[in-house]
Amino acid sequence: MSNSFTIVCPVDFSEHSKVALQRAAAWARHFSGRLIVVTVVEPLLVNAAAAAYDTDVVRNEALSELQEFVESASLVGRSALPPHEGMVLVGEPAAEIVALAGREHAQLIVIGAHGLSGYRKLLLGSTTEKVLRQTTVPVLVAPPPEQTPPKVNPSRIDVGRVLVPVDFKDGCVTEVRAAASLAETFDVPLLLVHVVAPLRGIERLRLQLETHNRVQIERADQQIRQLASEVVTRVGIETAVTVGSPAEEIAHVAVTRGVRLIVMGLRRQEHMFGPRPGSIAYRILGLAPARVLALPPGEAHAEWLQATSVVETVAG
Repeated sequence: MSNSFTIVCPVDFSEHSKVALQRAAAWARHFSGRLIVVTVVEPLLVNAAAAAYDTDVVRNEALSELQEFVESASLVGRSALPPHEGMVLVGEPAAEIVALAGREHAQLIVIGAHGLSGYRKLLLGSTTEKVLRQTTVPVLVAPPPEQTPPKVNPSRIDVGRVLVPVDFKDGCVTEVRAAASLAETFDVPLLLVHVVAPLRGIERLRLQLETHNRVQIERADQQIRQLASEVVTRVGIETAVTVGSPAEEIAHVAVTRGVRLIVMGLRRQEHMFGPRPGSIAYRILGLAPARVLALPPGEAHAEWLQATSVVETVAG
């Protein structure tokens, strides 16, 4: 693997993708990385232009618009963007973004949660979901502008705490280690959170259900403390066990604890579309003013840890 930390940031010229670009620039600056800003043009538009003019007309116009967009994002972010490359691709947006990340050996894709519709736009909501299904590298999803606290400068990395939801299943330990690596990089505490889904039933079984739920909470508390004791890190580790709906509880903890980065794993499921982010990740994106870093399954965790540790050593 190259020691260069490469970030791919797709944009669709919306305010949401402008925030994502500012986030990507902040990470590129922090890791002294390479930033690739890309927009994807629909094939139908290119074909229509080819019939009347030339395919280069569309590409050149899109590239010019991309350059103007990057400059405007830099002005809004109150900080100049680091050296970057602009690219215009043609095809299905998610497939092109994932393929580009693979070709450029990227360590991170930064994308907005939502975007604009229309034949020239990425429609980031659906594209983001598809990217998360197909990706083989970590994806940082930036919340929309309306969810960004007014005092937070999107052009800077303000993490506060790194939160990682844990479910004690396979893959959980590597996700925690990846989150711990980032917590060390940003010198902030690591927060492990487990949400117990309570059993509910008829009133006459209330006492039995309460006993069951209490046992589940106590067991989870022991497990999460044990997990925390096994993580080797120089930053402080906090733990929390809550009861309720996972997305709502994770978002609530993120808000009350000042979390700006949530690290979640994409678990592989048995269906033709590959790993899905799941409804929990999307609900968290809608409820918490935090970025969500989605880690794909498999060896990507090891590659992420290697990339961040190498770049941190070089930067230090």
